[in-house]
Amino acid sequence: MRGYLYVALSFAAFFLSYYSRLAWSVLSTYSSLRPTPYEDGLIFSIFFAAYIAVQIPAGLVSDAIGPKKVLVMALLGLAASSVLGGAADTIWLEYLGSVLMGFSAGWIYPTTIKLLSTNFEGKDLARAMGYYSLAWPISIILLGVGLPTAAEDLGWRWGYYLIGVASFAIALAAAVLMEDVRRRDNGGLNLRVLASRNVALLSIGGFLFYYAYWAFAFYAYDYLRSIGMSGILAGEIYSMTAAAGIASTVITGYLIGRIGLWRTFLIAIPLYGLTILGFAVLRAPIWLAAVALAMGFFRFMVTPANSTLASVIGGPGRSGSVTGAANFFWQLSGVIAGSASPLIFVSMGYASLWGAMALMVFASLVPYVMLRDAMGLSGRGKSG
Repeated sequence: MRGYLYVALSFAAFFLSYYSRLAWSVLSTYSSLRPTPYEDGLIFSIFFAAYIAVQIPAGLVSDAIGPKKVLVMALLGLAASSVLGGAADTIWLEYLGSVLMGFSAGWIYPTTIKLLSTNFEGKDLARAMGYYSLAWPISIILLGVGLPTAAEDLGWRWGYYLIGVASFAIALAAAVLMEDVRRRDNGGLNLRVLASRNVALLSIGGFLFYYAYWAFAFYAYDYLRSIGMSGILAGEIYSMTAAAGIASTVITGYLIGRIGLWRTFLIAIPLYGLTILGFAVLRAPIWLAAVALAMGFFRFMVTPANSTLASVIGGPGRSGSVTGAANFFWQLSGVIAGSASPLIFVSMGYASLWGAMALMVFASLVPYVMLRDAMGLSGRGKSG
């Protein structure tokens, strides 16, 4: 039962780290600071930059000292920085709050993967990752449902204050309920894991896959509007890409245990690539809605699969380091995709962008093929 308590705590922490990342996209429209589009963009960018910067340190430190201390401190930092973001009376304080929020949230993913990998193995590990990964699609859905309501009823600052209260509550629960799971096989910091073949392949495969995901996530709504859809209809179709993920993340946890990691990747990645191609050739809203649902289903199969693979490669002793190193490149893909994608669609159109992103998804399968031998769930993987 303690293991499933850790799943719940990890889910809540990961939820808050992602929810806080997207919160300004809603709250900026209500903010009394009246930010310009350029100020909005800077707030997003500095959060992302700070988040990425701590991925590798977060993994190494969680392996060295155990996940409990790291997770509690990260959540307390997120609580304090969220309150600062809500209390900011100038855009410069909002910048500072965003940097500190990104810095704090960035420690959570490698640390929670470390926590789960030290409490589960084999089929149970894959299932735990499935439930844990629900945090990603649910955070996107609840952001659109709950945050505007909070901003309108309580004021935009309370959108951040509520994140702060929730972060503090989860930090307190982790401090009281978690055991210190630092293991004998941790052995302090180990930088050699960062240069291993398997970590490099996992980083490359995820970079290619998530690059295509971020390019779609950033520009799909604009694309739907550009082909004549209303704002409401475009938003509904866009949200479908996350809604289906609620089912697929849980199903994937059981699917991995039944057919293995390799076959799961072999199913999810090519089918996800085909759904991106669907956006390049279809125009009718009903067909685009169907493709969006399928896209979300297959895309969110990869989240628990990648988390499980990082745990297997690193084993209980190095799962934090492997996850942090890989996630650095997975998240870096979003920074590059956001600025590079217009170079394609401005000159050649959105169909060319979606075609290029589909090819990138198919290419991501190559590094995963090379990791096939590392994908066994019956035992612990190795970092080299």
